Formats: sequence, C-alpha cells, structure tokens
Amino acid sequence: MRSSVSFQTRARTIDHLGREQIADCPTAISELWKNAYDAYAQKVELHLFDGDISVAALVDDGHGMSRDEFESKWLTIGTESKTSEFEIALDDRNGLQHRAKQGQKGIGRLSSAALGSLLLIVSKRTDHKFVAALIDWRLFENPYLLLQDIRIPITDFELCHNLIDELPNLFDQLMGNVWGDGDDEGRDKRLNEAWKRFEEQESLDGKEKSTKDEIVNTLISDVFSERHFDKWPLWNNDTVQGTAMFMANLNDDLKYQLSKTPIKDADGAEILARDRFFQTLSNFTDPFSKEDEPQSYDFINSVTAWHGKFPKALIDEAREFDIATLESLEHVIEGHVDADGYFKGRVKVFGEWYENYLVKPKVPYKTRRDSAFGEFHIRLGTFELQIGSTSLPDNLHSTYVEQAEKYAGFRVYRDGLRVMPYGRVDSDYFEVEFRRSKHAGRYFWANRRMFGRIAITREGNPNLKDKAGREGFIENKASKLFREIVENILLDVADKHLGTKSPNRKETINDIKEQKEIVKAEADRKTLQTKERKRIRSSIDKNSTALITHVSNIKNIYDTYSQRESLNSLDELQKLKIEIDILIDKTRSYSLTPIPNNLGRLEEDYRAYRKQELQAKEYTNELSFFINKAISEATEKTDTEKAQEAYRSKVASINASITKYASDGKAMLAKQTGEFDSLIKECRERYKATTFEYLEDLKLEKITLNEVLDKLDEDQEKIVIENSQKLSPYVTALTLINEQIDLEGLAIYSMNETMKYRQEINRLHALAQLGITVEIIGHEIEGLDMTISRGVNLIASGELSDRQRQSCDDVIVAQQSLSDKWRFLSPLKLSGDKTSKQISGKDIFSYTNTFFKDHFTTQQINFTATNEFLSLSIWEKPSNIYPVFINLINNSQYWVERNEVTEKQINLDVRDQEVIISDSGPGVDKDDLEQLFTLFFTRKQRGGRGIGLYLCKQNLQAGGHKIRYETLPENKKLLGANFAIEFKGMNNA
Repeated sequence: MRSSVSFQTRARTIDHLGREQIADCPTAISELWKNAYDAYAQKVELHLFDGDISVAALVDDGHGMSRDEFESKWLTIGTESKTSEFEIALDDRNGLQHRAKQGQKGIGRLSSAALGSLLLIVSKRTDHKFVAALIDWRLFENPYLLLQDIRIPITDFELCHNLIDELPNLFDQLMGNVWGDGDDEGRDKRLNEAWKRFEEQESLDGKEKSTKDEIVNTLISDVFSERHFDKWPLWNNDTVQGTAMFMANLNDDLKYQLSKTPIKDADGAEILARDRFFQTLSNFTDPFSKEDEPQSYDFINSVTAWHGKFPKALIDEAREFDIATLESLEHVIEGHVDADGYFKGRVKVFGEWYENYLVKPKVPYKTRRDSAFGEFHIRLGTFELQIGSTSLPDNLHSTYVEQAEKYAGFRVYRDGLRVMPYGRVDSDYFEVEFRRSKHAGRYFWANRRMFGRIAITREGNPNLKDKAGREGFIENKASKLFREIVENILLDVADKHLGTKSPNRKETINDIKEQKEIVKAEADRKTLQTKERKRIRSSIDKNSTALITHVSNIKNIYDTYSQRESLNSLDELQKLKIEIDILIDKTRSYSLTPIPNNLGRLEEDYRAYRKQELQAKEYTNELSFFINKAISEATEKTDTEKAQEAYRSKVASINASITKYASDGKAMLAKQTGEFDSLIKECRERYKATTFEYLEDLKLEKITLNEVLDKLDEDQEKIVIENSQKLSPYVTALTLINEQIDLEGLAIYSMNETMKYRQEINRLHALAQLGITVEIIGHEIEGLDMTISRGVNLIASGELSDRQRQSCDDVIVAQQSLSDKWRFLSPLKLSGDKTSKQISGKDIFSYTNTFFKDHFTTQQINFTATNEFLSLSIWEKPSNIYPVFINLINNSQYWVERNEVTEKQINLDVRDQEVIISDSGPGVDKDDLEQLFTLFFTRKQRGGRGIGLYLCKQNLQAGGHKIRYETLPENKKLLGANFAIEFKGMNNA
C-alpha cells in the first residue's frame, strides 16, 4: 500500500541548532548583538548579576517586536527575514542609515540557550503592547519529546511593570510542558511517557537530579527581579521601544566574568574563559576603519558586571587600541585589494612609510559570480619582538608587549562587525603560525603581536559566508582565493622588508642598535649621577665633624707659629714642614671634587662643607708660605741640603699615597676579575638553561618540533643581545683605561652638560602625575555617579510627601549638575578620549563658548566665529583638540581684559587652509616670539605657569598638526594676538 508521511521533529532539534551549534559563550553573545544591530539598535548592553541565582540581562533599544512578529518570526526558525530581499522599513530604522543584514540562517536567537537555561524575553514595538515569553531550554534536552508538543507561554500587557505580575502565570504555563495542560489527552500522555523515559535514561547515566526535577523546582519569584529589569532603558522610560533577554542559571563562562579573583590567582579554566571573553567582545565593532572604509554605524556595545549595587565595566566603548595606536606601530600594511587580487596601498617599515605599494596576485584569477572573492580593505600592524631590534622607544615597546596580550589578533570584519573566530588565539586561518614554525626569521608575522583586520561587506563579498556554528567561512573557492591573496601580501612584505630575506633588515637593525647604545649611555649617566650624589651626601655626613676639627687644629697651629718671630732651629722647621705636608694631604682627602652642576637639596649642605674645606686650604697655604720662607732664611744648612730633605719628605708622602691607591686598585681588579669570570660562565650557561625545558618538553611530546625551533631562534637573538650588553662594557672600559681616558671625569662632564634638561623633565613628570591623579579620581566618580543616579531615581519613583519630593528634586538637580560638569571636562583629562572622531568647527565653538560663557558675559567679551570656521571638519581625538582651543581662548580673554580697547573681541576664522584664533588684546612682543611655545615661559602677572602654549603645540604635534604665531600685520584678523593652526586633513567644504 502506497502512502506518504511527514518528518517527525524531536524537541532536541532546537538544542542542536542552538546551544550545541554555537562555538562558545562569547560567540553566542556576538550573535545576539548582531540581532540587535539588525533591529537598528544604537546601543546593546549585557549586564551580569551575582546572587544565589546568577542572571544576565541583554538589552537593546532597537525597533522591538509586536506579539504577531514575535510568534511569526522570532519563534519561527529560518525565517525569510534573513534573506537578502527583506528590508527594514524606514520608520523602524530610528533615523539611522541603512545597515547590511548580519544574520543569515534565522537561528542566531537560539544561541541564547548557550548562555543560561532559563530565558525571559520581553519586547516592545512603538505603538504596540509589550510581549513576553518564558522559555526553559532544558525542555529541548529531552530526546523523547516531539517539538510540536512543547508550547511556549506568551503574554502581552500595557505597562512594563505589569511584567512582574505576569511572571507567575507564564511559569505555570511553562510547567504544562512537564505535567500537561489537560486540554489534549494525547499530548499529555506523550509528555508523561517522554519525561519518564528521560528520567530513566538520566538515572542510568548517573545523574543525581533529573532535568525534570530541576525545571519543576525552579522558584520563578526568586529568579528575576526589578534589580535586573531596571537596566533596560525601556523600563526607565529612556526609550519607547526595544528588546530585553533575561537569562538565569548562567553557564560557567559567564559566571567566571563575575569572579572577584585576580586573574593571576585564577585557575586555568577561569583564565581561559575571561581572556577569550575579552578578546572576542572588546573588539566586536571595527576599531581600525576610517570614514571611507566599511564600518558599523552608530552602534555601541558594552558588558557590565554587578556585584551587589556596584558596577564593574568589563567591556565599554573606550578603545585603548584603535586606528591611531595601530598606525603608530613601527610596521604597518594598509590598502585596498581589488576584485582581481591586486593590493594597492602603502607599507610602513621601521617607522618609514613606502607609498604606492603594489602586490600582484600569484596568478591571474578566473572566477565566476558564485566563486568571486570580491574587493576588501586591509590594515595590519606589528612590532619587533626583541627590544634590541625595535625602532620604538623602550617604554612604548613595553606598552605594546602588554597590549598584545589583550588586543593582538588579525581579525575579519563584515560591514564593521566581527566575523568569528578570526583574530583569536586558537585561530590561524591565514596560517601565520604554521609558516612561522618552518622559519621564524623569514616568515616574520606572528599572531601574538599582530594588530589589525580585513574589512569586507555582505554586498561586496557575498561568497564569503559563515558556517552555521560561526567557526569561520564556509570552505569554497571564494574563501580559498581570499585566504591565498592575504597570505601572498604578508609574504611579499616580509620578504622585501621585514624577514631575514629582506636586503635592508640587517643594516636597519644595526642602526637601531647604535641608537640603543646611545640610550643606554644616557641610562648609565643617570646611574652615575645618582652614585655621585650618594657619594657626596655620604662624605658630608661622614666627614663634616672631622673636617671642622681638622680646620680648628690647623688654625691653632697657624695662630701658634704666625705669632712667633723666629723658630729655634732648622730641624724644628723641617719637622714642622713635614707636619704641614701631612695636613695638606689630609685636607685633600676631604675634597669632594668633581662635583655635578646641580646638587639639588644637597646644595646648602655642600656649600657649608666647602667653606670649611677652603678654610683649611687657606690656613695650610699660609703655613706653607711661612715655613718655606723661614727655611730659606735659615743658615744652618746649604740650600741643596734643605731641598734634598724637602724632596725626600715629598717622595715619602707621594709613595704612601701611591701605595694606598695600589692596594685599593689591586683589590678592585681582583674582585672584578672574579666577577668577570663568573659573568662569562653565567653567559655561557644561560642559553642552555633557557632552552633545556623546550628540549625536555619535546621528548615528552608536550610541544612540536616547529615550536621548539621557533623558541630556539627567538631565545638565541634575545640572549646574544643580553650578553653583548653585559660583556661589552667591560671591554670598552678597559680599552679606554688603556688609552688613558679619564672615564669618571668624562662621565661627570657629560652629566653636567645635560643637567638643565633633567630639571625640565622633572617638571613635566610632576605635571603628568597631576593629570593621572585627575584621571583616577574621574574614573572613581563615574562608578559612584552611576550608583547614586540609580538610587535617587528609585527613591523618586515611590510615593513621597511634598517636602520629601522637593528635597529629592533638589538632590537630583545637584547630582545631575555635578555629573554634567565632570563629563564636560572629560576631554581635557591628560589621557583624554582615546577615540578619534569627526570634529566640526561648530563643535569646537559650542564647546569653548559653553566653557567661557559666564566669563564672557561678565567681562563683556564678544566671542565670534565665521561661517568658514563653523563649517570646517577634522578627524582627530577630542583630547588633542579641545584643550588647544581652551588654552588659546583663555590666553586671549586674559589679555583682552587688560587692553584699553573700545570693544573686547575674540574671533575664530579660516584663511588659506589655516585656522586663525585672533583677539583685540595687546599681542605678543617681538622679543618674546622665540620662546613663545617653550615650557614655563609666561608674561602673566597672575595665574600663569607657562605651560599652556607648550601643551598646545605638543597636543597638535601628536596628531601631525602645526601651530604658529602670525607676525605680519596685513595677515592679522584682529590687531592683537593671532595664532594660526594648520590641521592635517582638514575639510573646509
């Protein structure tokens, strides 16, 4: 008998498509964030809450869903809403420009099952009711349930706070999937049989508590509360639409993010989970794109962990490593790859840019529509691993080494959003580490110190499709060619410029090493300066009392003999001469020369000590003169006999001095010979000790041969440099001594020559410390402000008396005022905003006018800007721009107030592609122009520290901009001071 039947779908299919399909927890979160992006959300937040039952809230301000859309789309797997033909209506785009769809298969929503077992989803579309559903994903783990037998409880309501009342009913309906509802006898029978069989299976598997019991024993009232709901902007009436997903019984990866254990003290599983979480989600949107390159638009994502009432930002919108940081690396590739595989762009090598750089494809590619890889953009940077080879300053190199631990990775972004898993430690899609294991020197690139990305688009690269579980691109011809092209670019740059095959690498590194030696010499100078100051302080403390006694003894002798008209005999004179010579030698032993120019706090003590030393020399000189004269006048012996006796006395004194130097020198040489032999032995053993562990691990098959060879190469380069730094100073010092060069005198002369620069650096360090202090306090205030704001708003939402209402309103106004002020000043912090953005002249004028508004009104200063200025546009960090205008306008208002003019004016204008800041003050004196931008120069009678113009110039130079003072009268806008700024890349449309 012929017949036809339909597929029977088990409930576990949902578990396969969702929790089991997704790669890991961060990938699941990224899928939900992409859904929020597709819903035209401007902000999506993940909040993690501690407690007896851990809860996560993923909330957005997208267009939301009505009940009908929730049932027909969200609860329908593989909907047409993810096909290329589907477009979001203009009314649902929240005023944002078109976004390319990120979802493809309509199953991304199921990834919420990978985060927690219990899901409460709430959504609201404008002009529609709230819709809510409760899902326990553990239902779908039962392999004996049919999918059509599971019913998802749904409700709708008018006000968001009605949700708390609806929760018990939703949970009761959810339990109908365990006990049955009584309205379908066949379904109830199937449910009972399925749960019975599942319990039996779990018992055989050794599970102590059945899944059914875990579901039934859930106390819904203890799971979700207002603490979780009020993080949703819609709950607090901050928006009129959006979607929120509240998940309970979180998986271990999310629980680890709530851990208070310092990362250094955590176990391996926790460290891996926390690192992977940060690496994946901290760079969810492309931080390396410019305006004309693929990027996400108006989309912010964040993760906050809540310990009680106190928040801790795990992921926020601040970018510690952005495009500006990448472009400051010593090696950079950036450019465009066309549809034929040709790379055209530029390359930076050891800090030097090579423009119009071309890389041809390995072979001409013949592709069809279904195999074309499409155009894409690449921006990638790295740095030398060994500090002896890098062109970067040591402190900056150390910073990049630290940042590599958190932000390194070669990623792929589609329309500005991250494509998983590229860029993670466990991903080597472009076979960077595979090639490096063959020859680390030639194949220069290394994943652990690469920063950057490839930018593709859904429209331009339609054949680069994600696998269902987001484990990378589907393997097809397009993805294979795409990978081959990228690998070819990396190989080309490595062979021509960076790897051992490069013709110029060795010469460049030698030049860098020479510069490093200069830097080391400076460090040695600092060490010597510290040593000299310590020597002087120690000598003063040790010898001051003895020197005073010594001076007193010499004075007594001087007073005794200077008052006598004659001495008894020549023998007495000769004895006195010997005694004076001994006193002279002793006076010389108290000398502190050579002396650094700047003794700092030692200056006063040294002057007092030096006065005593000079006094002793004066007395001994007088006594020598007196005795020599008396000896020359004596007639008991001939002049020759007198000279011979003086000579013998001097020789004895000199020999005694030499004997002391010889004794000290031989002891020091013996000590140094022993230390030098020990150092040589240590250097010989260092490489063996370092690499022994690798060889042992290879024997135990813990690591591969390629990894061992890689480590051997790296350690050899590192230890050769270290040995050179340790042994070379000995050889150099002995060579200079052999050539009779006074090392100490030479070093102290060099130290004295550069002392004045040290003073300026110390002042700059003090200034930087002040900025850091403000930064730390501001960060703490931000966390406290969030807590205060939520607490006050919660109080205000309750029933209050008129008097309490007035007091509460006063607190809110004061708190908002304080919050506005510290937020307003945030771009002026020393570190400033780390994110570059488009800044218009209108933004600058509005900011500065708001900053000085009250003062301008009080002093009747007319602050204006021309249309040309208001329409200008620059791409820069606010922290590099706003402080410049604040300083310049602050200077202008100071001098305008002190100039006798009819109208006090300050004007912002643009002329010949330069921004002009002018005023009606007295202007700058010609004699001051040369030092106008130097540190600590000021002509202000009060309130001036002489750092404003210096910092203006430094801030602008950081972005490649220039500032000057206009001296030609015909080029001045107003008759007073006129400063001209040339902004790199300024657009004045």
